[in-house]
Amino acid sequence: MLLGLLFRMRNSQILLAFAFALAACGERPAAKKSDVTAADVIAGAAVTLDHYESVEGKFGVDLPPVWKGSYTGTPHADTTLGSRFFVDFRFKPTPEMKVEPRTLMVIRIFTPDAWAKVAARPGPASGIKISEHGNDVFVVSLAGGNPYKTGTPAAELFDKMMLAVFNEAPRLTPR
Repeated sequence: MLLGLLFRMRNSQILLAFAFALAACGERPAAKKSDVTAADVIAGAAVTLDHYESVEGKFGVDLPPVWKGSYTGTPHADTTLGSRFFVDFRFKPTPEMKVEPRTLMVIRIFTPDAWAKVAARPGPASGIKISEHGNDVFVVSLAGGNPYKTGTPAAELFDKMMLAVFNEAPRLTPR
């Protein structure tokens, strides 16, 4: 099964696959207001992405619909590898799942110089550059695998959320 293969891959392989997904998305033309009607939304024909806004990080990100209500985004000051800030997107289990929240994705902000040093390091990639604006380079890193027991509701939802990121790459908009 594709999902099993994805979570047996090393983090660098997952990041490479994610990079291809981002590249395939490319620059999307802006949708005209008339492209999606209220009837499309009501009928479920229009995809409604979940929006997360980071005031501190000065960016917004649109996430796949399956993420809605199933994650938390927590901002942190940061100095890891020369970054200055990150948002930790964690899985938000229901109380019935009786599991701890775990990281799905992290978006870090680097200066261009700091990111150049990180990107030039040998070894597995630390993340994928998804946007650059002014003196900010936005880099995404994904969970290296599913931390929950196979077949549980938590594992199934975590898998759906991660696969959705590959099918509908997050769209980051710097502010």
